[in-house]
Amino acid sequence: MKKLITFVFLGALTSSCVSTKVHKTLQEKYDILSNEAEQLRQKTEMRAAENSELERTLGEIRREVGQLQEDTTVKFDELRALQTKYDRLSKQYDYLLDNNSTLIAASARENKALMDDLSAMQSRLQAKEDSLNTERRALELGQRRVAELEGVIRRQDSTVNYVRQKVADALLGFTGKGLTVNMRDGKVYVSLENSLLFAPGSWTVATNGQVALENLARVLAENEEISILVEGHTDNDPYRGQNQVQDNWDLSVMRATNVVKILTKNAGLDSKRITAAGRGEYVPLVENSSAENKAINRRTEIILTPDLTELADLLDSGTDE
Repeated sequence: MKKLITFVFLGALTSSCVSTKVHKTLQEKYDILSNEAEQLRQKTEMRAAENSELERTLGEIRREVGQLQEDTTVKFDELRALQTKYDRLSKQYDYLLDNNSTLIAASARENKALMDDLSAMQSRLQAKEDSLNTERRALELGQRRVAELEGVIRRQDSTVNYVRQKVADALLGFTGKGLTVNMRDGKVYVSLENSLLFAPGSWTVATNGQVALENLARVLAENEEISILVEGHTDNDPYRGQNQVQDNWDLSVMRATNVVKILTKNAGLDSKRITAAGRGEYVPLVENSSAENKAINRRTEIILTPDLTELADLLDSGTDE
């Protein structure tokens, strides 16, 4: 463009015949062309700057695109690896699901068997518990009954001991004179040798014997809960009969009966409480091997027994239960 302008300008100068008007016109065109050339230059510089910026931007975009391509490749690889892992896990899940159904069914059968066993065991335990409760109640009842029985026995023992002592005190003057007072099996045994009560072969009570029996009757009258058994005993020597008394049986009965008659002379002693029995020669204390032993066996025993009604009622009530 500059070369063109210069050429025109030089052409104008060399032509001396060109008029001023033409010169002016050319000058104006020159100025216009110079301005246009400057504008074009500025636009060209601007375009060059813009192109440079565009190239820089394009370079950045290309780098970003390259990075994105690399990232995309990595992500694709990761996605493909994840897909492969997912497929493998999916297959494992399906396998486990199929096998788990079998395991669940087997486990359900085992659980049912265990529950059945547990239910049976609970039933057995409940039965045992019920049985134990029944046995415990029976044991508690038995313990209460034992305690009641022990209480009754203690009271009876206390009564027997009291009676024994009262009898011993009442017959104190006869101790050592053919009279003994002992306690056996919860009973009081008052043993009177025949030498204290009867003459040989007789069933009539002697005076000293009557006094002893009267003293005993007073004690017995004060203790109404005591039952009285009077037993006559002889040795094994045959008795030669007199009238209605023919042998040792008869003699022992007569002696026991006469002792009872003396005891019941006490108005406070109920005859219903007393029993007379003859034992003859058949319940000796020692062998009838000597005169001394025979004297021991010839005796009258008065056996004092506490009233066992309370004890019997208690035992009967236990049988009913």
